[in-house]
Amino acid sequence: MGFPSYNIESIFTIQSLSLILKILILCFLLIGVLSLILEKNSYIIFPLLASAWEVTLGAMTIFNSLSGGFSLSSLTGGLTVTVLGFIACLSLLLLNRHNPRAEASLYYKLFGSESAEYAVELVDLVKKYFIGEIVVPAINGVNLKVKRGEFISIMGPSGCGKSTLLNLIGALDRPTSGKVLIDGVDISTLNPKSLARLRNEKIGFVFQAYNLINRSTVYRNIELPMLVRGVSKNERRRRVMELLEIVGLSDKMYRRPRMLSGGEQQRVAIARAIVNNPSIILADEPTGNLDSKAGRNIIQFMKRLNREFGTTIIIVTHDREVAEMTDRIVYLKDGRIVGEKINEGNVEK
Repeated sequence: MGFPSYNIESIFTIQSLSLILKILILCFLLIGVLSLILEKNSYIIFPLLASAWEVTLGAMTIFNSLSGGFSLSSLTGGLTVTVLGFIACLSLLLLNRHNPRAEASLYYKLFGSESAEYAVELVDLVKKYFIGEIVVPAINGVNLKVKRGEFISIMGPSGCGKSTLLNLIGALDRPTSGKVLIDGVDISTLNPKSLARLRNEKIGFVFQAYNLINRSTVYRNIELPMLVRGVSKNERRRRVMELLEIVGLSDKMYRRPRMLSGGEQQRVAIARAIVNNPSIILADEPTGNLDSKAGRNIIQFMKRLNREFGTTIIIVTHDREVAEMTDRIVYLKDGRIVGEKINEGNVEK
């Protein structure tokens, strides 16, 4: 079989097409680099297409070199373009995986997203603390699945690992082994910067001690997570005013936290936790510093968030009355799950 023959016009056309494709590939790759820098992940499809074109062009070059007469230079060039295109495609996808913005991240759309059945999944989770030669097992092989929109409580004696488990779910600590999956994605694969953003945008924290900034007003305390996220001033004000109305503190927006009751401070803490519209709320003894009436009001408010907005809520509590108000109780002892209870009256049919 001989080499195919081309006239001058066809050669010019092929060269022009090749040049146009090379320019497009370069432009799309530049868009990809810019998207990674600016974190505009919806544009990541451009460099992925460019990489796919590189693989295609390389494969075509290899095919032509084999079918039209063997050419070592064409074969080498085709293999090089194919391999580089594949590496570029894979690298872009792996780099994009470290952005926890699931709504925009292509990696999350492919491998884990808001459509995942479980908001939180723990797989053979182990956490050990090492104090010199002493090993303290805090969490010992926990497996747990929390469905999207579920409201569960974790109960157990002091020192059983409840708070440690909550910190692992919230990416405040890393497991010794095992996996923590949020929306189907193992968060241990995220870098520290991405983990921080995940906590800010996807997870809301409510603590027993409130952890409010006493020198700032109620308004400023609620606004803080949005400042970290870079939300515009007008949008920040709109959200804060809306939440103040929801938690019933519109008339106290300019007060300092120390001028509020314990129940009011916890409502501020909850408003701060949900201001970025997180899909998951983690609460560590949210009623621990409150009287029984205020505690019930806080849990009722959290149930409202769960029912109306579909927020997944996981709370740690010593209070059985509080736990009975949740959909499911998970019992923890010595770092292990020793039982569960479904509260049928609280689960919507």
